[in-house]
Amino acid sequence: MRPGCGIGEDQMKGWLCRQDGEIRERIVRPGGAGGFEDTGADLLGAEGLADSAELLAPFPFDGMYPHYLCAMVDAALGENERYAGEMTRCNALLGEFAAWLRRNHRPPARQVIW
Repeated sequence: MRPGCGIGEDQMKGWLCRQDGEIRERIVRPGGAGGFEDTGADLLGAEGLADSAELLAPFPFDGMYPHYLCAMVDAALGENERYAGEMTRCNALLGEFAAWLRRNHRPPARQVIW
């Protein structure tokens, strides 16, 4: 991410858990999207998060995670302009993921009786 920044791997894993937890609570659950019950860093916790763990956002949206981690490192280091740039890229991919979920994982239609 940012070599020599002094931010440890445990801190970054914690940030990934937080990001997946927020995505699950703000985007996946309210939209009723299924198929994401067993994936995500938030379910594993920072201690159980291995390098091979499957994160919540699938390809091609998983590119947001490096941007998110860089943004968090930049915020911790007080690099506000770099933080803003990385979060802009992260949020763009997150928005695309949310739109993809709405298109492809719609909740079952409810029957309306008039």
